[in-house]
Amino acid sequence: MAIDLERVVTYPTNSDDWIKTVLIGGVLTLLSVLIVPAFLVYGYVVRALRAGIDDAEEPPIFDDWGTLLKEGVIAFVIVIVYQLIPLLVFAVTVGGSLAAIGTGSDVGAGAGIAGLLGGLALFTVLALVFGYVTLIGLANYAHVGTFGSAFDIDVIRPVATDGAYAIPWLYGVGILIAAAVVAGLLNIVPVLGAIVGVFVTFYGQVAAAWVWGRGFGDARGLGGDADADIDPAIA
Repeated sequence: MAIDLERVVTYPTNSDDWIKTVLIGGVLTLLSVLIVPAFLVYGYVVRALRAGIDDAEEPPIFDDWGTLLKEGVIAFVIVIVYQLIPLLVFAVTVGGSLAAIGTGSDVGAGAGIAGLLGGLALFTVLALVFGYVTLIGLANYAHVGTFGSAFDIDVIRPVATDGAYAIPWLYGVGILIAAAVVAGLLNIVPVLGAIVGVFVTFYGQVAAAWVWGRGFGDARGLGGDADADIDPAIA
């Protein structure tokens, strides 16, 4: 995949309704503490992945809310399943380290701090590795439409080792980092800056999801004219 960075970054704007879409996505992100809005954002990310797989020029819109919610819940469960090992490592290492620190002895405190730092480092590495694979699973779910497809080793293994996916993945991560930096700078403005930063972050998520989907599609030999076995209504 020859990546046109300008096309990727401006992808979320390729619609007459793009401002409305970003506004809805940002508001839902702000309301994510209420759980249901967070699932709707997950559902939209699945649609953005699907748009990338199909090499769609325009970003998806917020509609068919029932299907959006269902796909979002399924996507959330998929992410949790993939992240179980990193989360377990985090719980064991951090919990054990805090227990050691809590003994009050110098030896226990030293061992606890070392274990805490080591555990956090290991968790970070595992979260990145499993996150890389998680996106492949989500993309295959977006393409096929069934929960089990997110864990299809016969699809995940070859895509994970294919540069056609790895390079777009790096671009997507870079876009998210850039969006996070911009959002961080906006935080200089109290309250309002933080709120605007949420919309910037959502915009970055849409662009990143699209390029990840495009990378998955290229690795799988899919495209806008390919015969896709998508059925968003099933799961």
